[in-house]
Amino acid sequence: MTSVLTRLLLTMLCLPTISLAGFNTIPAAARPGKSQSTTAPAKGRFLVASRNLRDPNFAETVVLLLDYGPRGSMGIVINRPTEVLLATALPHLAELRGRDDRLFVGGPVSFNAMFLLVRARKKPPSSEQIFADVYASGRLSTLRQALRQKGKTNRVRAFAGYAGWGPGQLEQEIARGDWHVTEADAATIFDVPARDIWPKLIERFSGQWTWAGQ
Repeated sequence: MTSVLTRLLLTMLCLPTISLAGFNTIPAAARPGKSQSTTAPAKGRFLVASRNLRDPNFAETVVLLLDYGPRGSMGIVINRPTEVLLATALPHLAELRGRDDRLFVGGPVSFNAMFLLVRARKKPPSSEQIFADVYASGRLSTLRQALRQKGKTNRVRAFAGYAGWGPGQLEQEIARGDWHVTEADAATIFDVPARDIWPKLIERFSGQWTWAGQ
């Protein structure tokens, strides 16, 4: 387990039991294919599910990589909101009263753990910079501070669970064509409607060709 992943998991918020109907943890089956990505996976980049990816956990998803290395990788699915209000998941949090923030499904691992993505001009306490002005955290204090901030540049998303890959696993999935890799940007995470994120990003790869002889 990488040091970034270890730090984030140790600070994750615990959620009460919440129904997240429609999501399961069926493992992916091997699919033939070949990667068309020219960008290498790395922390702070998006994994965009290919049109051939049928695993129900990841079909038509976009994953932000929070950590990537020889000992494994970790990411958060950014485009699967639930019907659960964050105020319902954390009823004791006064800062959430009257807000309509939704809880997102971040991946099939540890549904009872909450993870935060925060956009801020300055690094929030107890957070890890992922890229530019986007930070990750699992601390309740970080969520409270983010909710109190004003302005369009201060945003927060909360996710139940995360996606994880063992050593070499993500590379194998990319090689067989399950994922495209591209640079991440904050606007896609915080401003684009969730239903539009995957269609918008997959179009970047729709015009790519592979040679028949490859």
